[in-house]
Amino acid sequence: MIKRSFSEHATQQLLPEHEKAVKVSEADLAKVKRDACPVCDVHMDECHQAGEDFKRLTEELYRLLLVNPIGRKMFSPGRLIVWMKEGVRTPGILLAEGASVKSSAAHPTLHVLEIRTNREIRNDTDLLPFVPAFRKHLTPLPQAKKHISTKTLHVPITDLVCLTKHVTKGVLPDIFGGEGHAKAKEKLHQICRTWNADIWDEMDLGRIKNLAVHDVASKRREAEVKVIKSPAADCKSFLKHYAMCHDQWLIQTHIQQLRQSLSEQNLQLLPDYEQRIQVLKDLSFIDDASRIQLKGKVACEVHSGDELVLTELILENVLADYEPAEIAALLSAFVFQEKTDSVPRLTANLERGMKTIVDLSEKVNAVQTLHQVIQTSEESNDFVSKPRFGLMEVVYEWARGMSFKNITDLTDVLEGTIVRTITRLDETCREVKNAARIIGDPDLYQKMAAAQEMIRRDITAVASLYM
Repeated sequence: MIKRSFSEHATQQLLPEHEKAVKVSEADLAKVKRDACPVCDVHMDECHQAGEDFKRLTEELYRLLLVNPIGRKMFSPGRLIVWMKEGVRTPGILLAEGASVKSSAAHPTLHVLEIRTNREIRNDTDLLPFVPAFRKHLTPLPQAKKHISTKTLHVPITDLVCLTKHVTKGVLPDIFGGEGHAKAKEKLHQICRTWNADIWDEMDLGRIKNLAVHDVASKRREAEVKVIKSPAADCKSFLKHYAMCHDQWLIQTHIQQLRQSLSEQNLQLLPDYEQRIQVLKDLSFIDDASRIQLKGKVACEVHSGDELVLTELILENVLADYEPAEIAALLSAFVFQEKTDSVPRLTANLERGMKTIVDLSEKVNAVQTLHQVIQTSEESNDFVSKPRFGLMEVVYEWARGMSFKNITDLTDVLEGTIVRTITRLDETCREVKNAARIIGDPDLYQKMAAAQEMIRRDITAVASLYM
């Protein structure tokens, strides 16, 4: 049913295309052949997954630092960083503190001075996580001073792989021109000499007193240990085998994403459906195995009003204490929702019944709020802030035999609205009568039949107002 709903139409239209993409990706996966290696065949998958976990946790860590007051100051101007430019590991220097003012909170960027690597295409070393043990594998940066060039740009926080402890001096702003340009260029030349220098070590996060930051940092250290302690890291063809494993992993991940989009778990309305199911379980409309209970059978009979509150009203035996005319007046709250400035004058009995309906609606609302069920204005069972009880006096007097001319003097609601409300109320009475039959309550059944006879007369009983 959810799949055929309008909300899922766009997603369901893409299913044939996704199914075709899965077959293509599976064919590509079959073509990927990894070199046989007694060590890497056993340990490389685990090593590679730990490396990918390290990268993911690094992004999560730096996002947390950006929103932390002390962490934000670590993104200080002049600090040396490492980031991925279209898959190529690239050094850079921060030009401003924290996230760029031009970026959004959801997608923060950093203002960076790029130290160009003079490479356009990534190689196998760029796939490795940026950990000290693997720096010996990294592709060297430009070694000749004449080959070193810079460019300013904005880098997404998702591309950042290392916030180093080194803060450059004598580079900014001299690198942009002036008397100190030559010395600034020499500083960059010193930076580019080797990846094995301690200037590339990550800065100490000990000053950050934040549990979430330390939790992510701890998980990242565990992933780093897994990578560097893996027997696969000692393989002579480690880089080649790691790259092959990565290519295979990319295709497998893509297939998983496509299959996820094909599964029922990807339906947009599924979370809302599951939340509503939980509400029905808590209110005993269904049991833990989702089998319909007596309350559920009664609710299935209700279509013209709020089925949850009205079912509670019926099965709590609230209506047994009221006469047919009073029951009709109370049920009008389930079909009338228009604004009115007139305040109905109610009997003590009706006042008590109104309070009971409000209490039951608040009980149902509490369960729905607990499970985060989002309701439209039409679905809302708010009996407090909405003018639900505005026609109770009118319906009560109409059921007792007052003429239509006289009941219009009791309210400022338009005559057409009164007729429409009473007509809908007749349908609600019929539904409650059917519910009484299901639960085996002959007294309620007779009262509802009597209430229908009382309200279905004169102008409200004709097929058309123009006759």
